[in-house]
Amino acid sequence: MASVQAFAGPVSGSHAAKFRAQVLNTFQTGSDPSGPDLRLITGSVEFDATASIRASGSVTVVGDWPRATNLDLGPYGTEVFLSRGVDTGGAEGILWSSLGYFRINETSQADAANGPLSLDLDDRMATIIDSRFLQPRQWLQGTAVGDIVTEVVTEVYPNAAIIWDDDSDLSEIGRSLIAEESRYEVLFTIAEGLGKIFYWDNIGRLSFLTAPDEDTPIWEVKAGAGGVMVNADRSISRDGIYNAVVVTGEGADQITPVRAVAYDAQESSPTFFGGPFGRIPKFYSSSFITTQEQANNAAQNILRRSLGAPYDVGLSAVPNPALRPYDPIMVVYNDGTRETHIVERVTIPLDVTSVLAISTRQSTIIHVGVA
Repeated sequence: MASVQAFAGPVSGSHAAKFRAQVLNTFQTGSDPSGPDLRLITGSVEFDATASIRASGSVTVVGDWPRATNLDLGPYGTEVFLSRGVDTGGAEGILWSSLGYFRINETSQADAANGPLSLDLDDRMATIIDSRFLQPRQWLQGTAVGDIVTEVVTEVYPNAAIIWDDDSDLSEIGRSLIAEESRYEVLFTIAEGLGKIFYWDNIGRLSFLTAPDEDTPIWEVKAGAGGVMVNADRSISRDGIYNAVVVTGEGADQITPVRAVAYDAQESSPTFFGGPFGRIPKFYSSSFITTQEQANNAAQNILRRSLGAPYDVGLSAVPNPALRPYDPIMVVYNDGTRETHIVERVTIPLDVTSVLAISTRQSTIIHVGVA
């Protein structure tokens, strides 16, 4: 699969976009699953760093209405694999970017019974969220978090691939962990306690990762000649912005609770804690957090996902199908102003007429203090 940088050159000039949708009756991973192609008319996929379900979308396809003899395009567990690419016209052939594996939530047909089918789609996290425990579940102190994650996920997806970017999965819980109903809350609690982000990636793996470096832009979205920007709008708002995070770890046991505070300690930052912006904390508590290191990691990770100027830019651009949330980009306006922004939401179109839609937050130089 091609990277954002690999697409940057081809999409900045004349190119032919390619699209692919496949219907899958078995659980698969990877960038080249086995399944029949659908005739794709249009559609889009939105990736959202702030949502529990990171990727969702809709497609319009030519296909048969689901019936008892063929339920492939019904909301009964079938998945659709989507990808978008660029035909380079050279030796490289087609550069592809996988968009992910999606379950069908709803099938509709505006023109029954001859019209195309519209499919509403969500990534695999939707099924994890829906698949609640039938009774409370408990894991004892000393259980490895990787074992908990594997148990929670493989009961739903027995062949799931689970990826860690370090040895965090070997960490052990410091107190008994009890889950009432939600599998997702177990995964969320573990990820936050380890300072990780987690999501089903573009080739169908559940990934637990450290948020990527925000300092080095990987794509330039430039206005004017030779650029890919179509339009830009921007706004500044305090909504949803905090400059400190207070994390506590406590449970119904005798383990001494831990506490950590992370705050914006960069005096030049517009959200400097104690500066004109004020002191705006967010509070987070988890029974999984039992050590000071876990508390510090969680506080810093949660804070970094919010920090930056309270400044949102909405961009439309020539589609780069590999762009994803958390990717840093350089925005160059038509007056030459250059700003580094972090992608929060991006919508990848699945037709040749629609543009890439990007929502960002501005990146600023931040020093995170921990108390």
